[in-house]
Amino acid sequence: MADITDKFAGLPLGLLVCTPIIEVAKGQSELCRVYLDYVYKLAFIDGDPEKGTKTLSFNLTRQVTDGSGNITPQQVTVTAPLISLVPVPAFTMDEATVRFTMEVKEQVVDKSNTSATSKVDTSMSFWGFHAQISGSVTAGSEHTRTTDQSAKYEIYARAAQQAPAEGMAKLSTVFASVIEPIPVGGGS
Repeated sequence: MADITDKFAGLPLGLLVCTPIIEVAKGQSELCRVYLDYVYKLAFIDGDPEKGTKTLSFNLTRQVTDGSGNITPQQVTVTAPLISLVPVPAFTMDEATVRFTMEVKEQVVDKSNTSATSKVDTSMSFWGFHAQISGSVTAGSEHTRTTDQSAKYEIYARAAQQAPAEGMAKLSTVFASVIEPIPVGGGS
C-alpha cells in the first residue's frame, strides 16, 4: 500500500484555503456598495447631493435665564440631517475564518485465505503382520485489513452591525440639554 502522505500530494491547498477568503473580500465589497447606496438615498433628496440634503426641522422651547434669576421660555428651531437620526445598516465582515480539515482514511479491505492439506497413506506387511497408517494435516489462515478514507471542508464567516452614528448621539445630547436654562446677557 502506498504511503498515506501520498494522498496529500497534488492537493491544491492554496486554492482550498484562499478562495473562501477572496470570496469574503468580494462580499465585504458588496456590503460597502449597499451601505453607500443606502446613505445616498437617506441623506439626499432623490439620492442626489445636487438636489439638497434631507433634514428634519422642529421647534423646541428652552428655558432662558437673564442672569438675575428670571427664567423665560424661548423658541429654538432645530434642523437636523435625517441621516444622523436613523441607524444606517453598516454591516462589515467582523471575522472570517477558514477551517480546512482533511482526514485521510482509506477504505481498503484486503482479505486473503490460505489453506493447505497434506495426506499420507502407507501400508506394510511382513512375517504375517500387516499394518496400515494414514494421516492428514490441514492448515488454514485468513488475513483481513480495513481502512477508511474521508475528507471534510469547513468555512466560518461572521458579519456584525457597526455602532450607531455619532450624529445621533450628538442630537440626543441636544435634546437632553433642553432641560437646562440658557443664561443670556444681564449683570453679574
